[in-house]
Formats: sequence, C-alpha cells, structure tokens
Amino acid sequence: MVLGKQVPDKTLLKSVTQKLAQRVGGSGSKIIPTVSSGAVTLTGTLSQEFLRRSITSAMSSIGGVRRVIDNMTVVPPKKRV
Repeated sequence: MVLGKQVPDKTLLKSVTQKLAQRVGGSGSKIIPTVSSGAVTLTGTLSQEFLRRSITSAMSSIGGVRRVIDNMTVVPPKKRV
C-alpha cells in the first residue's frame, strides 16, 4: 500500500543531490546517487565510516524516498608525504 502521491524520480534526485552535498561537501567522499521508483542507490567512496549513517539517515528523511540502497565503500584519503 502506498500512502500519498509518488514523487517523480527526477524531483527526488534533485533533493537527494542537494542533501548529499550538505553531508559530504569537503569531506573527500565521492558519492553518486541514482533514483529509480523512489529507491535511492548510493554508490561511491566515503572518506570515513561515520559518514555512512549520517548520509543514509538523511536520504531516508527525504519525502518520497521509499528505500536507500547503500553501495558505498570506505577509502580513507591518502596521506600526503
């Protein structure tokens, strides 16, 4: 059962992209979001593990998101020598 109107994927992607920029901006993480039928898939790299929960929670809080698929991996930034 679906409550309310379904939000178009294009609209969701815009909201997801904006919220993602707020969460990972300047962290060195590179996340690529895709949206299909209200499901948000996050693919890419995180600079630190603690960002995962923050990002997935933020995506889940967006109206119209039905589920979040986490395909992110943690790759710490390389240390400069």
